[in-house]
Amino acid sequence: MQNSTQTRYHINSLARGLKILELLAQSREPLTLSRIATDMALTLPTVYRFLFTLESLGYVDKDPDMKSYRVSPKVLALGYGAFQSSDLWQTAHPYLLRASRDHGETFNLAILDGTDILYIDRIKTQKILTINLEIGSKLPAYCTSMGRVLLAFLPEEQALKIIEQSSKIPMTSRTVLTTEALKGILQKVRYDGYAVNDGELALELISVAAPVRNRDGRVVAALNMAVNAAQYQKDNIHLKLVPTVKAMALKISKALGFHAEANHEK
Repeated sequence: MQNSTQTRYHINSLARGLKILELLAQSREPLTLSRIATDMALTLPTVYRFLFTLESLGYVDKDPDMKSYRVSPKVLALGYGAFQSSDLWQTAHPYLLRASRDHGETFNLAILDGTDILYIDRIKTQKILTINLEIGSKLPAYCTSMGRVLLAFLPEEQALKIIEQSSKIPMTSRTVLTTEALKGILQKVRYDGYAVNDGELALELISVAAPVRNRDGRVVAALNMAVNAAQYQKDNIHLKLVPTVKAMALKISKALGFHAEANHEK
């Protein structure tokens, strides 16, 4: 609840405009005026004024034929600018480039955003993966290797709360959905220092993730390597992929000021 000072400085119209922008950004398809009004619990004239303003500023594109709206590339530019100006992105990006070049695989960097992970960097190869993702993409944390790493190093109560709040949908026949089973997986990830996802997000996809820590030893992001399952034997996942990902995550952590000798691995 906002206190009197917060209420005094809170601009409702700005907040509503940003909420509309968030709604459009999270939708996989353009939204009509009436749909936005319904979802936002606002009148049609009010929503129209917001959309007109956002469109005039270049943050929203309108399809005149479909009478629908979507976010414009200008919004993506804002996001990229925020990512690229952060110490985390600037520090990690060269390592991801080098790792992808040296190993010929896709490397990703993500942070936790509510119940999802948010991709803040992604270096793709020419190899075909079943999931098409870009910087700014989101996936559920509970069923992804990076999400499980990020959840595993949170206080347990906080991690379980996020799992409970997640819309747990079976992405494949292998997706783990029960809270108790996920709790056990997170405990193993915390003990091992990495997570392996084998076919839970897409049957053809295997990914290995490890934590990226800051100077204080706090996990601030997760790094993963995503590969086509058909190209790797199961033994090679732990013999080759896991050491590669853990080493790369540690290098980025050290570049961020983390000293493994001075911090106990959790």
